[in-house]
Amino acid sequence: MHQNSVNADSLISDPDSSTSSSDIHHVFAHNALVNVRSKDRSSACANARKSIDARPSTMGYIAKALAQIGIGEPEKAVQVLDLAFANCNPDESNLLLLIKAIVLFVARQCDTAISRVHDLIAVLRDNETKYCCFQVLANMYHLQGDHVRAVESLDKGQGLAPSCIGSDLETISLIFGFGWTFDELPITAQRRHCEALYASGRVEEAKEALLNILDSFGEEIHTKGWVMDLKGKCIDELESLGDMALSSGEDDNAITQYTSALSLDPSNPVDILLKRSKAQASKELWEEALMDANEVIERDPSSYRGYERKYVALHGLGNYGEAANAHLRMLSIIENSSEEEVRLLRANYTARSETITVINSAISQISGLCPRVLIDVEYGRLCDNQERIQMFKSEIPFKKIVSETAMTKIDPAQIRQSVAKYFKWVMFSHTWEGREPTFKDVNLVHSVWELDASPLNEKLRQFCRTARDDGYRWAWSDTCCIDKETSAILNQSLVSMYSWYEKAAETLVYLADVPPSSEPGDLALTNSRWMTRAWTLQELLASKVIRFYNRDWKLYLNDKHANHKESPEIKQELAKAMGVAPETIRSFRPEDLGVREKLRLASTRNATEEEDIAYSLLGIFSSDIIPQYGLKKTTLGQLLENIVDRTGDVTVISWTGQALPYNSALPDSLRVYSQGPYSAPPMEVNELDACVEQLRTQLAPQDALAFYYRVIRLPRATFRNRCLKLPCIMFNVSKIDKIQENLYRATVSCLGDVEFRTTDVMPRKQPRKLVFVYPWIPDLREFSDGSVSDDEAETESDVGSSDEPASDAGSGDGTDDASERVSPPDVDSLARVNPSILPALRLIARLGRSFNALLLKGQSNKQQFKRVATEHEIIVPGVPYETNHSNIQVGELEVI
Repeated sequence: MHQNSVNADSLISDPDSSTSSSDIHHVFAHNALVNVRSKDRSSACANARKSIDARPSTMGYIAKALAQIGIGEPEKAVQVLDLAFANCNPDESNLLLLIKAIVLFVARQCDTAISRVHDLIAVLRDNETKYCCFQVLANMYHLQGDHVRAVESLDKGQGLAPSCIGSDLETISLIFGFGWTFDELPITAQRRHCEALYASGRVEEAKEALLNILDSFGEEIHTKGWVMDLKGKCIDELESLGDMALSSGEDDNAITQYTSALSLDPSNPVDILLKRSKAQASKELWEEALMDANEVIERDPSSYRGYERKYVALHGLGNYGEAANAHLRMLSIIENSSEEEVRLLRANYTARSETITVINSAISQISGLCPRVLIDVEYGRLCDNQERIQMFKSEIPFKKIVSETAMTKIDPAQIRQSVAKYFKWVMFSHTWEGREPTFKDVNLVHSVWELDASPLNEKLRQFCRTARDDGYRWAWSDTCCIDKETSAILNQSLVSMYSWYEKAAETLVYLADVPPSSEPGDLALTNSRWMTRAWTLQELLASKVIRFYNRDWKLYLNDKHANHKESPEIKQELAKAMGVAPETIRSFRPEDLGVREKLRLASTRNATEEEDIAYSLLGIFSSDIIPQYGLKKTTLGQLLENIVDRTGDVTVISWTGQALPYNSALPDSLRVYSQGPYSAPPMEVNELDACVEQLRTQLAPQDALAFYYRVIRLPRATFRNRCLKLPCIMFNVSKIDKIQENLYRATVSCLGDVEFRTTDVMPRKQPRKLVFVYPWIPDLREFSDGSVSDDEAETESDVGSSDEPASDAGSGDGTDDASERVSPPDVDSLARVNPSILPALRLIARLGRSFNALLLKGQSNKQQFKRVATEHEIIVPGVPYETNHSNIQVGELEVI
């Protein structure tokens, strides 16, 4: 049919050529087709009828069918084509079915037409005709605007294309004319498909379709105007989508969009590369971020932004040296830019020298808090502060701090935190078990790892291993980190040790006598030797984070808490063993416990050196005494003296037993503090009110007020140069009798007969050298609930502002007056300041309760006294309410 149509076309194009009668039906058929194209419908119908009349043929019927469509009779057109099947060759039937579908499509029965083509494809075995059907089907979809299905149809037919494409499709093109040419169909369909995807917002799919076009149709397609326009639109839209994703923190999506945009090969990709590098850095894709930064620098070496992104990527990779170089290059470009706007950006960045200045300041602050010498657990060497600083400045953490502050304004607090992280250290707490490795031993072999094999050396090594496994670089052990042969270093270490434990990252406790088989309830920690040693009390209380290990270096009770002070079981065991609240174990501060409570905790502890009993408590009592070995028990006296002098707490002198030679007011041992001082039963408010009412009827207001003001104006106790200045209420002794060996009875003013036991020799012939004293002045000012009344607080504020000591006491020479009287205050004036007598009566009522009296004995220097050591506390019944309080002596005595 194709050859015939070509010949007919030739006949039409050459009207002068001779036409045989056997070909005349082709001429009429072709004329009809020409008439159809020119929309000369009546001529088309006439020529088609002449063709069929001359000789029925497939082409004649096709021409008549198209003519029928032209005059608006599609049903007749289909009927005409049905007649064509009776006059066509068998090998033309498939093509005729396809043409029939096209006729239906042209007749606007599009769905029916498309369905028929699909049906035809389903039964065809001939690939060439099937290929032709897919081309027709694609064109139908294309003409309908369904470019997706058009492209799908083209793709399906692509694998069926014959080696020589043309005959049937050319026939169809010849028959149907414009709109049914197939040469440009693939690229046209894909273009429309791509444009449709972009218009519907499916930019990524449009990009893929465009890339397919560029890959499929050769280099010449790249310069097409519509291609360049569509490519530009896709790039802009993908970049915009990437920007939105980046600003909202959707880094993965941003990377995807920027990558899609770059796949279209934009003419200037610098901005997109910079933004993709930023998104990659946010995802810590440092290698990819660096590649993009380097490409930006290669394309635009004068842009500071490429070096900025390169610095970020190199910093993320941990290549801080190259990062610093990139940063310097960036600053140089900014500073030398011809654009003022760029030069102003310099204020947003930090130079290396500025950062190092702040780092040095942080190092100076932190190094002052660290132990003088620490073990480098990586290499086992002992390093002093200067060595650690030099190591820090040569290692990655230092370079990282310099690098990470380069792009921001300096934050000194953040830098200090980063510096402190490097210098963190771990403290060791244990009990000495023999000849432990010393400072000299470790320095001799240069490393703890090189020490001889021995159990005690292995203990030190295992401590270092554990600290290293916990992620720390530095560790401290009292065995080898103190040069004990240098007294200045030793003394400085003793004074600083509490602070070192307090500021350490953690403390590791080795319990050498606790077996790994210990279980909850065994109280192995409670019964360990570690709980009996003087220094370990400080180490336990000062440490913020602590972990206990048994003798096999396994966690005590297999407790996995990062901090055993947070472990309910261990914390409760420690609290019960020590007799304190669990909260005290968890977060002890020196000010949290009273003086007497801290002395009680220390009373059960032992030390090999007598001096260590005192020196191990320096931090717990915030004492500033200067250590000096060789003083033996004198150091205990110095400590207790310092405690009283700083705090004014006279409960330190409430004890029984032997006195310390340092001062008679102090005990020979801390063990006397294992029991608390005597405390009278608390006076309930109702009881106190009843006593006050009774005193109103018995005491003259002026006498009560005078006594009250003398008491509350007493200064607090001071203790210096072995001399205790003790504010107190005094009761003179008029007579003393020896009842039996070491047992005496004294007749005491206001108190009556008082019995006591002592091994001291009593001056029976000079009883007036003795004086009983009440030194617990703070107790008189307190309510039974521990508070101070508003009236008393106001009174103390009014009358206690004098800078001079308020003392009534003088010589204590054993005469009837154990103290020299001073003129009492002007009661009338004081009454005008505070007209209420209630505070005075409350104070006197409290003094009427039983109390622990101390017995002092006057010395040859009539102004000084020594305490008489007794076997038991001297508990007296209190001052009777009916006593004339104006005769009671109040003042300050010197106790040596």
